[in-house]
Amino acid sequence: MKQYKGVVFFDYDGTTVDEVDRIATATPKTVESLKKLKENGYLTMLCSGRTKRFLEADIDKFEGSINCNGSYTEIAGEVIRDISIPDELLFRVIDEYFPRDTIIQLETQDITYYLHSDEEFFAYHCELFSLPQRWFAPWKYRDKNNHIAKLVMNYKTPDVFEDFKKEFANEFECAKHVRENFIDITLKGITKGDAIKEVLEKLGIAKENSYAFGDADNDVEMMKAVGTGIAMGRHSDAVGKVAKMVTGTTKEEGITTALEKLRLI
Repeated sequence: MKQYKGVVFFDYDGTTVDEVDRIATATPKTVESLKKLKENGYLTMLCSGRTKRFLEADIDKFEGSINCNGSYTEIAGEVIRDISIPDELLFRVIDEYFPRDTIIQLETQDITYYLHSDEEFFAYHCELFSLPQRWFAPWKYRDKNNHIAKLVMNYKTPDVFEDFKKEFANEFECAKHVRENFIDITLKGITKGDAIKEVLEKLGIAKENSYAFGDADNDVEMMKAVGTGIAMGRHSDAVGKVAKMVTGTTKEEGITTALEKLRLI
């Protein structure tokens, strides 16, 4: 595999794009900065809780990606990591938490599966966010070759979230979603930080030559795994505590500003 001077990891929601300021894809300035990083010998990695399908507007602007909060890693077309949730755990979650008025998404890299009774919700979801309905399918049509990399649970009352965290403390990692009352669920020990450590080791890149941009709680482990963590202008308290640097928002071109200050471009 190609040798790199260093690597820069970029969160997606709230970092590369920003729903608050209605920035739906990477800005031209960010895209130009990514090109400069590559020319300067740095690997650029998108690092998101989303699946590949939900990153397709921007994923080709990066040389690699870490998806589903660390469950899947790909660099220059080579799959480095592909971790799936065993079916017995999936069925346990469905059996115990579907009756508690939750909506559960079962995510592969290409298709998001849902329980048949939630079909109306997902039809509305696609219409609301202008998403192709082909990205979603009822669970009964699942292709067993499609690994379930992550679950997303929508719950109505906080006790559901607290009960789930306690009951599955030894099996799952839970990260608060960008949307209220949603959680991302991956296997225990699987985080963005865990995946980043694997990338650094595989490529022989020293920690001090790694950087990460992020804004939310699921970026904390990512910040800890790199030499320099950069918090976006709007960020959670948890990210603020571990970041070594704070930059502007996506709208303020915070990514480019920080890369210039760090003399990476």
